[in-house]
Amino acid sequence: MSDAEPLSLQMPPELFEAVAQRAAEIAAGRNDGYLDVKGAARFLGNCSPKRIYNLVERGDLPHRKFHGRLLFDPRELRAEIERSA
Repeated sequence: MSDAEPLSLQMPPELFEAVAQRAAEIAAGRNDGYLDVKGAARFLGNCSPKRIYNLVERGDLPHRKFHGRLLFDPRELRAEIERSA
């Protein structure tokens, strides 16, 4: 354990509400950002990154490429899951 002082932070109520709202959205899976391969693997139920690459190669997983990186929109992944169910 550390003997460091606890963190104390003061912020205006509207900023606190904005932070709380964003945290709730992330917790509910409504993230506006893109996921990388590892993030997509976690999102899809802790499958392996290799599985993600295989799905992309087969054309079975919506994705984007940006500067050589594969990126995934969580909303598109969720829609793909719902279509498959």
